[in-house]
Amino acid sequence: MTRPFAYLIAIAAAAGLLLAMQRSTPGYAELTGPIPEAGRIGDLIETRRFDVTLETVRFARRLRFTRYGRTHERDTTGVWAVVTARLAARDESVTVNGATWRGPTGLRYIASSRAENAPGALLGRRFEPGLPPQRGLMIFEIPADQIADATLLVSETNWPRLDSEAHISLSSVATGTAAITDTLDVNGIPDD
Repeated sequence: MTRPFAYLIAIAAAAGLLLAMQRSTPGYAELTGPIPEAGRIGDLIETRRFDVTLETVRFARRLRFTRYGRTHERDTTGVWAVVTARLAARDESVTVNGATWRGPTGLRYIASSRAENAPGALLGRRFEPGLPPQRGLMIFEIPADQIADATLLVSETNWPRLDSEAHISLSSVATGTAAITDTLDVNGIPDD
């Protein structure tokens, strides 16, 4: 009777050990996920292939811009977040397509395709090494409750794997309704 009881205890201990290993081992997505390069507004953040400096963040309920001689206005049920940043390639040509607004609850909002034709848009541009940083805009549509303590994620793609990703803390951004303008004209923002 002692030997079967010892086998049962050994099997239970092995099962407990395997369960503990399963719970404590990081998942595949975490193992192959992005390598964060952290910073704040105004910091030069160096990733493997590009450098980024976030300068300002502005919020508005309506967005206005002129493209090809025609004025466009975009409304949203949330808030437009217009980010001004500088990007520069490091050692080789690079196209930055990944910009994600991660709110305080962890929800993610990729750059809005409804404003991709706005003048000065940074995403999709090609950056060459040795040239000065290019200044431009990244525009997001987010709910108003996702402004406070947000993080801007910038990378070559929206879901980078085993590559660096800039994580820019937006905790210093004003979050009151006074900081949200009614209409923001983005013409000329990258140049001001």
